[in-house]
Amino acid sequence: MVFLVASSFMQVACAADSEGTSPNNQDKPASSWDDISDKLKVATAKGLSKLSWGLEWLGYKSGFGEQCTFVEHPSLAVRKHLQANLKAQDRAVDVLVASIEAWERTHAKDHAPLVLALTGPTGTGKTESSNLLAEALFKWTKRLDHSDKDSPSGLLVFRGEDFSDNYTNPVSQYQEQIKSRLAEHLFRCSGKALVVFDEVQKVIPHTLDVLTSAMSSNAHLTYHRGGVERRIDTADVVFLLISDIGVAKMEQLLIQYDDRRHVPATQLENDVKRALDAQWTRLQFGKMVRQVVPFLPFEPQHIVLVIQAKLDQLSEYYQGVYWKSLAFDPALAPHLSTLESMLYIERRAVVRGVDVRKVFAKYGARNVETGPLQQLKSKLMRYARPWNPEAQFTVRLMPDERTIEIVACVEARANDQDKANEDGGGGAIDTLSCVSRWQGEFT
Repeated sequence: MVFLVASSFMQVACAADSEGTSPNNQDKPASSWDDISDKLKVATAKGLSKLSWGLEWLGYKSGFGEQCTFVEHPSLAVRKHLQANLKAQDRAVDVLVASIEAWERTHAKDHAPLVLALTGPTGTGKTESSNLLAEALFKWTKRLDHSDKDSPSGLLVFRGEDFSDNYTNPVSQYQEQIKSRLAEHLFRCSGKALVVFDEVQKVIPHTLDVLTSAMSSNAHLTYHRGGVERRIDTADVVFLLISDIGVAKMEQLLIQYDDRRHVPATQLENDVKRALDAQWTRLQFGKMVRQVVPFLPFEPQHIVLVIQAKLDQLSEYYQGVYWKSLAFDPALAPHLSTLESMLYIERRAVVRGVDVRKVFAKYGARNVETGPLQQLKSKLMRYARPWNPEAQFTVRLMPDERTIEIVACVEARANDQDKANEDGGGGAIDTLSCVSRWQGEFT
């Protein structure tokens, strides 16, 4: 890294020297030397930037530097990452980005942890959003134990089902587990973290009282290490409380509008907040939540968007390994959204004297993975073999709008006799040889 900086200095210096000694440059105007000075500044800045990044990376890898560094512009990174990877939850994305932005700009003296309540039905992207947030917020990743997968360095996940035993009611034991895990994580991460409580509605009452000071404006966690009581600042922590509380309220409100975009944001948030407050009263934890983030139920048109996104991910993930390309008929995603394996529920209400019905996906995007996507992957794994990184696959819907076909095409070199005769010599052209690998119906 030092060599890069020195090299940049030498290159610019040599350029300056050569210009200064050239007969054609003896009367070089001052502006030329200003240009050289500017180049020197740019080269220096680039070199120092590389050196800084290298030292930071070395500190992370060696364990002597910060392990959980935030990116330079958190809210911008979060917006970009969520918009690219989270489908059909535009309102949730806007609320999350605005919350991160406000927290990011808080003055140091007023800085407190950010506590968000993410609530909505199963399969609407709450847990996925927590992972995406962590990926966007932290510079580094770490390899998970006993796994080949990486995870953002500052992410810590608690699951509500691990603290749900209301028979023996081991509150003190649960509190000690949470406190010790959080303290260890914050100690390693120098106080920077994204802490997730998934399915928090399952946690027995009083368990989360142990986090009262950590989530408050006082922002600290007291713990014991080596027999000594220690205190760590928690102002740089984002807490996400994930639940399905308030789903009925969401559905009741959505059914009153033709399009979810017309639902007043304030009314939606207030209705969900009231449902949360009732549950938080049981948990005695509501006063800590700064912002409620509603994840709305998916309707059929949103499931189409989710399926299309999953198809695109499947194509890109194995590109160059199993196939050169994997394309999908534009009509495929809408067709897959109507299969029997996709489960929907109907809700009814009388709105201004009119009987209104609305359909929601029962298990959201989770049903996409276990239903149509699982069937498609199964057919590809079986009928697309042997794998060929040069093969161009297409999955299309036949004219009967029920039958699906998987077609594989490979470029081949073939002699073109007409071309050869015309040119008076041998010749070859590329041809595309295609074969149908499978035809059938999904259920």
